[in-house]
Amino acid sequence: MDEQAPDLREYLAILNRRKWQLILPIVLLLPIAVLIASKLPPVYRSTATILIEQQEIPPELIRTTVTSFADQRIQVIKQRVMTLKNLGELIEKYDLYPEIRQKQSLNAAVAEMRGNVDLDMISASVVDPRSGSSKKATIAFSLSFKDRSGSVAQKVTNELVSLLSLIHI
Repeated sequence: MDEQAPDLREYLAILNRRKWQLILPIVLLLPIAVLIASKLPPVYRSTATILIEQQEIPPELIRTTVTSFADQRIQVIKQRVMTLKNLGELIEKYDLYPEIRQKQSLNAAVAEMRGNVDLDMISASVVDPRSGSSKKATIAFSLSFKDRSGSVAQKVTNELVSLLSLIHI
């Protein structure tokens, strides 16, 4: 039996038979989607990417006592930056979450801010100079903050990056 591929006329006949199954969802869902999109407030995200550089001192001269991986060290730094004191100062300085601070407390505003801060590791395949083998390593991380104001998101992200640069482990 010789099967032929459907031609354009057959496709058009299928579309004609099923036209209401296509038109009805579009007519009903499109206005709802437009309404929801127009009512949602804008949210801006400011992101900074920080490159992790290798030690400048040759490892033969000084053996490091830090045995943790870069991503574990970054998590420790994040915990030190994301303290109640540091975030509370940023919230006060930029008047973030005024409705939360009025109705609840600074702790609730800090919890909200922690939810708006993202720290993502950036990994790549790198060659280990000692063994010559390729392995995945964290080479950078990105820190981002989202807010309803683009300029506030940028300023807070810059402040968080400044706090990161002050912390050493």
